[in-house]
Amino acid sequence: MSIEGHQTGAQKKFDFSPPRPRPFLTNLPARIDTYEEGVAKFFEWRTGLNYYATIDQIADFVINTRRAKILDFFADTGAFALRLAGRKNFNGRIYSFDSNITLLERARQRARHLDLQQNVEFRQHEGGQWPVPDGFAEAAISIFDFHRHSAEQFLAEAVRILAPEGHLLLAEMIVPKSALNSWAWNWKKYHIRYVQKNPAEALGVYFDREELIQLLFAAGFRQVVIQGLKQHGSLAGGVFSLVAATK
Repeated sequence: MSIEGHQTGAQKKFDFSPPRPRPFLTNLPARIDTYEEGVAKFFEWRTGLNYYATIDQIADFVINTRRAKILDFFADTGAFALRLAGRKNFNGRIYSFDSNITLLERARQRARHLDLQQNVEFRQHEGGQWPVPDGFAEAAISIFDFHRHSAEQFLAEAVRILAPEGHLLLAEMIVPKSALNSWAWNWKKYHIRYVQKNPAEALGVYFDREELIQLLFAAGFRQVVIQGLKQHGSLAGGVFSLVAATK
C-alpha cells in the first residue's frame, strides 16, 4: 500500500451560500463557519500543515483504496466528509458521526447546498459503541481525533466495524519518545489548557511509531503502513502521519 495522489499547495475552503433559516440555527451559521476557521488554525499550529490541503490528501488516499462504504468517526464541521463526497471519482457513501447536533445540522445544510445528500449522511453519536452492525464499513477514518480516546477501546470498536480486508485510516501525530518531545508536549499542553482554554484537548495521549504498531496488531489488524505527511526540521512535538491498518 502506498500513499498516492498527494496535492501541493493550500486548498481553499468551501464557499457556502447562506443556509435557509432554521429555528435554532438562524443566528448560528456565521459562528459555526468561524469555528471551522479556528479548527483549521489549531490544526496548522499543532501539526505544521494546512488543514484543507491535508484532508484533501487523505481523501486522495481513500479514493485510491477503491473502498465505497466509508465511516468517518469524527464529523466536526463535515469538512472532510464533504470534500471526499464531492470528488468526481468517489462513487461511494460516507457515514459521518459527531455528538454535536448543531455542527451536524450545519453539515447537513452544506450537503444539501452542494447536492451531496446521496453521497454523505451525518449521524449523531454520543460515545461508546458506534450504532452500526459488525463488518459495516469498508474503510473507517479518524482525522486528528484518535488521541482523545482510549486507544484499546477505540481500536477494538474499529475492528468490529470493519469488514474483512477493510482499512482503518488514522491521521494523527506520531511522537517519538525523547526528553525534548516530552518537554515540547508539556509546553503545548500548558498553552492548550490555559491560553487556548481547551482542557479536554490538553489531555490527549500520543504514541510513538512502535507503540502504535503494537496497539494495532494487538487489536487484530494484520498489516500497518505509516507515512509521515510532513517531516519537520526537528521531530520535537512529533510528525503528523497517516496510518493505514488493514483488518
